[in-house]
Amino acid sequence: MRIYIIILALVGVCSTTLLAQDQTQYNNYVANQGLLNPAYNGTRDVISGLLIARSQWIGIDGSPNSQALNVHGPIEDTNLGLGIAITNDMVGFTNNLDVLASASYKIMLDRFRFLSFGLQVGVSSNIYDGTKAVTDTYLDPVFMGKESKIGFNFGFGSYLYAEKYFVGFSVPKFFTQNFDEEYSSFKNTIDPKNLYAYLYGGYVFDWGDVKVKPTGLFRFVYGAPLQFDVTANVLFAERFWVGLGYRSTSDVIFLADFIINRKLTVRYSFDYSINTLNQFAKYGSHEIGLQFDFSFNKRAGMRSIRYF
Repeated sequence: MRIYIIILALVGVCSTTLLAQDQTQYNNYVANQGLLNPAYNGTRDVISGLLIARSQWIGIDGSPNSQALNVHGPIEDTNLGLGIAITNDMVGFTNNLDVLASASYKIMLDRFRFLSFGLQVGVSSNIYDGTKAVTDTYLDPVFMGKESKIGFNFGFGSYLYAEKYFVGFSVPKFFTQNFDEEYSSFKNTIDPKNLYAYLYGGYVFDWGDVKVKPTGLFRFVYGAPLQFDVTANVLFAERFWVGLGYRSTSDVIFLADFIINRKLTVRYSFDYSINTLNQFAKYGSHEIGLQFDFSFNKRAGMRSIRYF
């Protein structure tokens, strides 16, 4: 039973085959835009960072666990921004580590609208420990021994934003690790069928004494059904964000942010599968994060309030 549960977990985070490793999904994709889109890095007017940890499908042995750090900021008196993103994903008998540096260029369309373009480059480390797998195929080369690969990676994105709305598009990583049956090893290649593209956006408006922020994210990959997230968050007393969401893979999402001050925000989210997966992942998936904003120019925080 253990191997079937692990395979179930792997299928949930992979595309049409087990050879195409999916990219980590986060509930609060608006707060995690620096991980999702290199064009976002540097668009805030302070040095901004996010530290996040996600435990997915608690209750399943070998279920995904992810940690990420993103730090970015603008270069003063220029239209340039810089950032770095470090992500570590553990799924079953695989461990994937990405270290990507990004640069962005911002264009002012008018007084209130900006368009940013970003490029990120770095390395991806992939470790496969096939000795942990139990299979029905004798001497299956995919699950023999332990293999480690380090390869180059890059991605790009664009980001349009104003005071109350934003739209982003990105392909965060072009290279993927595919198994080469001829050489019985994994190779770092560009495979159009394994490219993940993201289109997302949101809007902030006043509703009485509160602010409401509906958002949506669409994820495209060749040969797989279109996946999407839709969420709605409400800001109370300029300090508490509370939201609900739905993911097309039949997950309901709860989100909560506590703004400690203009420098620190604590984020928590919980998602629960409403399909047959909940028979095994009985305790859902949990994310916790800490966002920080600071400046060497002794500013108290953001020069203008940003809700994304």
